[in-house]
Amino acid sequence: MIKNIIFDMGGVLVEVHRERAIRNFKAIGLDDAEKFIDPYQHKGLFFNFENGDVDTDEFCRLLCEYAGKLIPREAIEEAWRSIIDPPLDYKLNYLNDLRSKAYKVFLLSNNNPIIISWAFSHHFISSGRSLSDYFDKLYLSYRMKCIKPDLKIFRMMIDDAGIRPAESIYVDDGEKNIRAAADCGMSVLHVQNGADWRADLTKLLHQL
Repeated sequence: MIKNIIFDMGGVLVEVHRERAIRNFKAIGLDDAEKFIDPYQHKGLFFNFENGDVDTDEFCRLLCEYAGKLIPREAIEEAWRSIIDPPLDYKLNYLNDLRSKAYKVFLLSNNNPIIISWAFSHHFISSGRSLSDYFDKLYLSYRMKCIKPDLKIFRMMIDDAGIRPAESIYVDDGEKNIRAAADCGMSVLHVQNGADWRADLTKLLHQL
């Protein structure tokens, strides 16, 4: 019955570290970083960046303007990347296993060009492979101009991928995102940030 599996990125494929990112943004001059940084949906300028309202150049310019100081772009990018750990090989290998069993595997992520440029580079994992190598297609909020848990982003993905919700499982660590996917008719797996969810997903696949 299940033909498609859709994964979130932060909290599922990579562990999210909000407090670390807050510390690093404060260290470069964003004194109230905690107002903007959230594990599931950022606020203010950070939201606008992941919603595709501003590109990287504009984000960096506006951040410097807000902070009232010139912050090197490299420092901003490093602070952004510090919010997540590198992926663990066993999770990526599991994605390959799913695809070898004829499941379609998709990514649906609230994300931004700074994180994705790293994920698409040879720095993503030691083998030099890119995040895109592990999925049939990636759906990213800044490209879609829409952010989870808005039902619109789920429906856009469903329509573009040509999948049936009843034949799909959505995996996320965000409760609101899980509810939105369920409202669209998908089976769901709610996981904890950084957890090993492979056994739970395998069990769910066997049940459905």
